[in-house]
Amino acid sequence: MSDQAKILVVDDEESICELCVRTLRRYGYDATSTASSHQALEMLRQQGFDLLLLDVRMPEMDGLEVMRQVREFTPDMAIVVMTGYASVEAAIEAVKQGAADFLPKPFQLDNLRLAVSGALAKRELNREQARSQALIHLAQASEKLASSLDANELIQAALQAAMDETGAWRGSVMLYEAEGQTLRLSKAVGLPSEVAVGSSIRVNEGVAGQVCTSGEALLVEDAQNDPRLAELPRLYQEQYHNPSFLSVPLRSGERVLGVLNLSEKAGGLSFQASDLEVAGLLCNQLAIALEKARLFGEIQESYRRLQEVDRLKSEFLNIAAHELRTPLSVILGYALMLRDELQGMSREHIAAVLDSALQLTRLVDDMTNLRYLEAGEMRLASHSLYLQDILPEVVARFDQMAQNKGQELCCEIPEDLPAVWADQEKVALAVNNLLSNATKFTPAGGRIRVWAQPGENEVTVAVEDSGRGIPKEEWEHIFEPFYQVEDSLRREHGGMGLGLSIARELVLLHRGRIWVESEVGQGSTFYFTLPRAGVERSW
Repeated sequence: MSDQAKILVVDDEESICELCVRTLRRYGYDATSTASSHQALEMLRQQGFDLLLLDVRMPEMDGLEVMRQVREFTPDMAIVVMTGYASVEAAIEAVKQGAADFLPKPFQLDNLRLAVSGALAKRELNREQARSQALIHLAQASEKLASSLDANELIQAALQAAMDETGAWRGSVMLYEAEGQTLRLSKAVGLPSEVAVGSSIRVNEGVAGQVCTSGEALLVEDAQNDPRLAELPRLYQEQYHNPSFLSVPLRSGERVLGVLNLSEKAGGLSFQASDLEVAGLLCNQLAIALEKARLFGEIQESYRRLQEVDRLKSEFLNIAAHELRTPLSVILGYALMLRDELQGMSREHIAAVLDSALQLTRLVDDMTNLRYLEAGEMRLASHSLYLQDILPEVVARFDQMAQNKGQELCCEIPEDLPAVWADQEKVALAVNNLLSNATKFTPAGGRIRVWAQPGENEVTVAVEDSGRGIPKEEWEHIFEPFYQVEDSLRREHGGMGLGLSIARELVLLHRGRIWVESEVGQGSTFYFTLPRAGVERSW
């Protein structure tokens, strides 16, 4: 125990008081004395003493009654009683009521030192045990707070824990609302009926408003005599039996989220600094939990909005694809008829119209396929098939396009490539989209190669080009719908950026993998895998 412990000696014999005070001061304690029981109680209420050295036999009020009253306002006060041999039974009764030790008169001064130091050590041990127990309860409360994302549940749990740990009979949590500069009563226990949950006060009103504005906690041991509360004594005299309370801000960084208020401590006791410490810890936990709940709510709302955007996008794609097909069919029909009938420049002009209409048809097909894939409405008609039978046909469709652009296009598929379990139409569409991407971004004189190789449980297909390449930081994004590496590429090459996204979804539909390896200026290779036929599958 610190050598600055304050000790009050109470004995109706002034010589005993003087002897004890001189001895205790010599041992390094801050000791004072009084011969009056009533004066002793007044001094104990007004000053922060650590230990009471008390004679059991006092003329005004006996030591047992003094002890009882002291315990009402300072329950953890260390007490040592002094008694004559004739009143040993009273000393034993005092120990039963919580005295740490007793000294029979006359006593040796060394015994006085041992009794005082032992009582102070016991008091400190009891405080540490109480603090440890409180920390256990706080940890349990914190665990409960951390497991919930419902703001009402969080506030209720924190308020109940604060009241349980401090012994408060009344409590409330008020949340700050920045828009109206008010504090709204969110949860309350034991408040008068006229104080309704949901009611508000302005932040410049009352103690809670003061604490919210300053961001500093307020502990009041006696509202009737506290100069900081000029208008509160009348209020507390009318409504509360115990004029002690505390108010603690809920802080998240520099922001104040609200205020926790506690009053009416059990047994008529006053709130102490230890109560303020407990309430502060709970307020910190509650503030963290409320912020987490708020952020989770914002994430949920953002996710809901994204879902709505996705729904509107899908609906737009569906409507656009449906409405474009009829006029496109008419344009293609008449363009084909005119191409067969016209000659010379007119035939070239109509060929350009036909080519543009076909390009638009492919875009409509892409939008339709993406819509079905995202909605989970596309189904596979898988069976055992050989890629060496279908990939050369898909590659052949791009021969003319590659020749027109001066590109070299080749297909290298081993004849003994094992069969895969896949949907032929969907595989062809995926390779078609990868080839379309390769021819689009490979310059004249470049090379495009399609090849495949077997693995233990899968077959890997690759579309390799010598185009401009893709920066590594873009590899994860290029398979996203409507994404292109640079806006300038979209302007230069056209398209909506759906081809790679559709290819990815089609491969994933087969439970395969798709990825890219690329180096800027050196070209790109897109890989995807398909399961081998005859290999046991878990889907």
